[in-house]
Amino acid sequence: MRALLRRLCRLRGDDRGAISTEALLILPVLLWAYMAMFVYWDAFRAVNSHGKATYTIADMLSREMNPVGPAYIDGLAAIHRFITMTPAGDSYIRVTHFQYDADDGDYIVLWSDSSAGAPAALNAAGLAARADQIPVMADADTAILVEAWRIFRPRLDVGVGERSLYEFTVVRPRFLSPLPYTS
Repeated sequence: MRALLRRLCRLRGDDRGAISTEALLILPVLLWAYMAMFVYWDAFRAVNSHGKATYTIADMLSREMNPVGPAYIDGLAAIHRFITMTPAGDSYIRVTHFQYDADDGDYIVLWSDSSAGAPAALNAAGLAARADQIPVMADADTAILVEAWRIFRPRLDVGVGERSLYEFTVVRPRFLSPLPYTS
């Protein structure tokens, strides 16, 4: 029995191989953290590029001097997909041009159109539901609302699941008010 106790005491004091054992225990955590950094970085990049792409589209529409139509809206959706590096079917937009009536306190939808996959054109009731997000406007003033959706799919599963990103941008037309629409 004493021989067994001596061997156990010697084993307790022996630290050979401790680094290898610790490395085996911590390596999975380090690998997960390393991969998670890439996924979280990609998620932040996706959110940032989505917001910038939506604002870019809104700015393009605010500077437009020619009538716009469905083909133009589809082209804007293609630009949004290009800027956000999103595959087709994972990104879509809806554009609504509206006017404010100060006497009634209502928003009048002049026209609304959406790209393939986006929710249907926005009506006056839908716009009124978003009234708290619309900036203060003068009577008979017009504005362009650009809504964009993008599906973010992480490349690895590290706790960030698939998410739908939404962006809401309101701009005033710079040159033509109201901006003409041809169907």
